Amino acid sequence: MTKKLMALHGREPLSEPLHYTACGLDDVYLVNGFTREEIDGEDAVAIEDLDSLWKAIGLALVKGRKTLTPKEARFLRHHMDLTQAELGGELRVSDQTVARWEKGGTPIPGPADVALRMLFLASKCAQPEGGKVLMRVLAMLDDLRERDEEEHPAPIRLHHAKKWVPEKARREPEYA
Repeated sequence: MTKKLMALHGREPLSEPLHYTACGLDDVYLVNGFTREEIDGEDAVAIEDLDSLWKAIGLALVKGRKTLTPKEARFLRHHMDLTQAELGGELRVSDQTVARWEKGGTPIPGPADVALRMLFLASKCAQPEGGKVLMRVLAMLDDLRERDEEEHPAPIRLHHAKKWVPEKARREPEYA
C-alpha cells in the first residue's frame, strides 16, 4: 500500500504525520496543515482548509496509475456530490453497477475507471487544477494522434520491379 502524503505548501512538516482516515481512505497522511489539541480531556484534531485538502486527495487519486479502489471511487463520487444513480447515468451504467464497484463486488473496468477520472477532473470541485490536467491530457492525445498519422500514412502504395517496394522509394527515370 502506498501512502499518500499531503502537505500545505510553504509549511514545515510536523514531527509526526497524521493518519487521516476521516476521508474514508486508508492511506492518506497529512504532514502539516493540522493541529492536535486536548479538549475536555479528549484528543482533537483541527484541519486547515478542508475543501482544498479533499480536492488535493481527489487530484492525487485521478493522476495515479493504478486502478481506482472501491473506496477511492466512492471518495471521488462523494466529493463530486453525486449519487450512485447520477454517477451511473454519467457513465451509462446502472446505480447497482456503481454500488458493486464501491463495495468491491466487481472491479471497475478500465474504460469506466478512466471516465470517472475525467469526470472528476472536469467537475466543479476540482477546478481550476482539474481543468489544467485535462488540457494536458487533451494535448497529449493530440500529439499521439498526429504521431500515429505520421507513422501510418494511408494508403500504402507498392510497386513491383524485381521485388515489391514502396512506391515513393521507386526511382524516378532520369531525363537527359
